Amino acid sequence: MSTCTALIIPADLNEPARVETIDAGLETLQNLVAGNIEAVSGDDWHFYLNEEGKILNLPPNRRTAMLVLEETGMLADVYCGNVVFLGETHDGDEGNVPQHLIDLAQQLFALEQEAA
Repeated sequence: MSTCTALIIPADLNEPARVETIDAGLETLQNLVAGNIEAVSGDDWHFYLNEEGKILNLPPNRRTAMLVLEETGMLADVYCGNVVFLGETHDGDEGNVPQHLIDLAQQLFALEQEAA
């Protein structure tokens, strides 16, 4: 198991996006996205979402779409349900979400930070 700093973005706009330390194991990730996980990869980051989000009619995650569009310059899909962003270690394991993504999310929409 690996403990990582994650950026968690709920689909419900009434729930705050937040940065928190999680156990990045399968069970935790499945609980956070409310189902089986699907991964979407970026340069030095990736995120997990519910693989059946569209089938289950989960609400679109507008903040994730905004973040991905701002970070990559393109939007290839509609992301539905809660999303968990993580980073990667040099050997491909789960790692802390990159600081530049946290900073970008903070600029685009307010984040709740874990108490240090």
